[in-house]
Amino acid sequence: MVVDERPPRSERAGRRAHCDGCGRPSVGCWCACVRPVDNLTPLLILQDRDEAGQAKGTAGLLARCLSRVELRIGERFDPPTSTAGLVLLYPAAPGNAATVEPAPARHGEARHGHPLAGTPPLTTLVVLDGTWRRSRRLLHENPWLQALPRMALDAPPPSRYAIRRAHAASQRSTLEASALALAQLDGDESRYAPLWAAMDAFIALQQGLAERTPPVGGAGAR
Repeated sequence: MVVDERPPRSERAGRRAHCDGCGRPSVGCWCACVRPVDNLTPLLILQDRDEAGQAKGTAGLLARCLSRVELRIGERFDPPTSTAGLVLLYPAAPGNAATVEPAPARHGEARHGHPLAGTPPLTTLVVLDGTWRRSRRLLHENPWLQALPRMALDAPPPSRYAIRRAHAASQRSTLEASALALAQLDGDESRYAPLWAAMDAFIALQQGLAERTPPVGGAGAR
């Protein structure tokens, strides 16, 4: 489910033809990059309003891939009725250690992704989508997020996000960070392997579009 607090798409699109599925201009449609994944841990993505318009952002693709996901767009978000079971994917703060561990009980799940009777309730992973500065602002503007237990990625591999520059080697795109965190929580890397295929397809698409885009000023520019 996507909760978008911006103006209707028709007011933003202007005269350019846009895809009804991903909302991008038709020439940059990434719907073919979607790879369905039946995630065990539900995901809540809180996306900064400015990030929602970034063509190279991965949160929209991630939301289309996962079966249990909510994407909310804005700056200040109403907290859920209960925050029990919510875990924030964010570096630990003093007094809020990243102590979330994988849940072994999930390996014994029944079919269709429903937990067996007697197992603990599923964790919901909360992810902030935006630049590093914007994610800190989201944290500041939403005090209920600051009270959540946090988890950090366990020795993440090098980033594949070649189309957007990171300010630190430890930073990952939202799709990458979420794929790694979900696999870490559920102890099942193979379940989330399709997300990496989606990421690779998305990067290839963006690189292809960049190659087709003429340089600013035309061929005669110096």
